[in-house]
Amino acid sequence: MNCDRLVTTLGETLERATVTQSDEDACKLTVPFERVDHDAISLWVTPTDDGYHVTDRGETYGMLYLSNVTLDQERRKRRLNSIRERYGLESAKYEVSLYAEETDLGRRLLDAVQAVQSISHLLFTRQKYTQSDFQSDVSEFLTTNGYDYETNPKIAGASDDHRVDFDVTAERRALVETLHAENVSTARSMAQRTAFKWTDVRGTNQELTLVSVVDDESGEYDARAERVLSEYSDELVTWSGRDELLTALGPSGTRAGAD
Repeated sequence: MNCDRLVTTLGETLERATVTQSDEDACKLTVPFERVDHDAISLWVTPTDDGYHVTDRGETYGMLYLSNVTLDQERRKRRLNSIRERYGLESAKYEVSLYAEETDLGRRLLDAVQAVQSISHLLFTRQKYTQSDFQSDVSEFLTTNGYDYETNPKIAGASDDHRVDFDVTAERRALVETLHAENVSTARSMAQRTAFKWTDVRGTNQELTLVSVVDDESGEYDARAERVLSEYSDELVTWSGRDELLTALGPSGTRAGAD
C-alpha cells in the first residue's frame, strides 16, 4: 500500500475544503475544522517584515464571552497560559495570535488551529451548579471543621431585618454569606446586595465578623465584584482558597476544646 499517497490525498482534500479570501490587508483562511460550538475556524494572515502574523481576531474569545464564560477565573487563566506556552502564542485571551516565519508558516497555522480548538473547549468548564449547591458545600466545610452554626437566621440591621446564610459560633461570632453567580453581571449585583446587607447589619452589630465567601471555581466572578466585597466585608474568602475561611473564623468550639 502506498502510504505516501494517503498523505497526498489528505492534503488535497484539506486544500479543497479550505476557503481563502482577501480581507483588507490580510488573507482570511476558513479551514475545515470546528470550535466546540460547531463554527468553522477562521484565521487572518498578515505579512510582516520578517514573516507573518496569524490571528483569529478575537472570534474564540467572543464565543466564550457570549456563552458567559469569563477567562478571569484562576483555573481558566492557568489553562490559557498552558495553551499559550504549548503552541507558542503571542496572546491567548482576547485573541489567538502568533507569529510565523516563511519556512514554518504551515506548521504555525496548524498551531493556531489547535490553539483555537483547545481554548474553545473552555466552554465545557461551565458546570450546572446552583447557589443552593454552593451553600451546601460551604455548610459541609464548616461541619467538617467542627463549627457550630445556624442556617438562614434572621439578623437585625439598622433599617431592616436580613437573612444570612450562616451564623457561626467560633472564637468570635461570625456571619457568613455565600455568593455563586452564573455570570459577571449577577456576581456584581450579588456583591452590591451583600454590601448593603453588611452595612445595615454593622449598624446594630459592631461585634460581629462579616465574611463573604465567593465561588470562584464553578461560578463567575470579576474584579469589580471583588472590590465591592473587599470594601464592605471584614473578610473576603474565595472558594479556591477556602482554608482562609478557617483563619477568618478562628478556632471552632470543637477544636478549641481539644486544645
